[in-house]
Amino acid sequence: MKFVEREDWGAPASSPASYLGSARGVKIHYLGTEYASRVHSKCDDYVRSIRASHLANTVEDYVDIAYTALVCEHGVVFEGRGSHKRPGANGNADLNSRDYAVCALLGSKGLTTPPDAMLHGLRDAIEWLRRDGDAGTWVGGHRDGYATECPGDQLYAWVQKGAPRPGGSAPAPADDVYVVKPGDYLSVIARRLDVSWQDLAKVNGLRAPYTIYPGQELRIPGGAGGRDVPPFPGTGAFVIGKSHPAVVTLDEGLIRGGWTRHHDGNGYQKGPMFSEFTRRNVADFQRSRAELRGDPDGYPGPLTWQMLLS
Repeated sequence: MKFVEREDWGAPASSPASYLGSARGVKIHYLGTEYASRVHSKCDDYVRSIRASHLANTVEDYVDIAYTALVCEHGVVFEGRGSHKRPGANGNADLNSRDYAVCALLGSKGLTTPPDAMLHGLRDAIEWLRRDGDAGTWVGGHRDGYATECPGDQLYAWVQKGAPRPGGSAPAPADDVYVVKPGDYLSVIARRLDVSWQDLAKVNGLRAPYTIYPGQELRIPGGAGGRDVPPFPGTGAFVIGKSHPAVVTLDEGLIRGGWTRHHDGNGYQKGPMFSEFTRRNVADFQRSRAELRGDPDGYPGPLTWQMLLS
């Protein structure tokens, strides 16, 4: 990955944008104006000009360059607001709280076809945000959920294929992921998967009006989708000091995954009693997952059960 930090292209080291703990995924943008191909030594000039124009925009009142990152035709990723910072480019406050925003230096005139190097750079940016920004697996275009032509038909076609690296294939969807089909509604998908639509919305960070898009990947809560995981036994199985057969299954998952830091001094052993050591080990696991770390209380729910035992 060829990465240029903010200070190296002329911005302050840290963006003043508000904190973003995690995101559903990444939205791809383009410039939407005429853009001419240029030598790489001129790309940082253009990134600086974008930041200057955003700061001068009194209508939007941007606090910084609006994008999380920008990628030039040479495949270099320029840090914009950066990871764990809310972007300003997705259209409104709700959309900016949901996804990161990565802009390709690609025009609606001039340079309109993304070169392979740019596609590699966009893929680098996506993987960087998943690794360092707690971004989920969803990848979409600016037009997904907002009335715009961005990121242009050519780049959006690449996005719809799963944003693959040139010469390779799209990343395979993770297990227990449902790919939205044309005409799908959240309630229909929920019935098809035998889960509640409320749980489906919560796991995927969806809020009213619960809009979904063809090609979007939805995480399936609570073990639906065909994995060989025992049904969730209910929260009543996990009470401190009480025994339940499901705790043995839970312990097996903890031991298999190495989540055994807390014990009575003789190593963590599986057994039917839900102890304080069990709760602390479950909390360690929850803190390790972006989907769970918002409330790592150590008490398994359907999603913790599914993810730990998968």
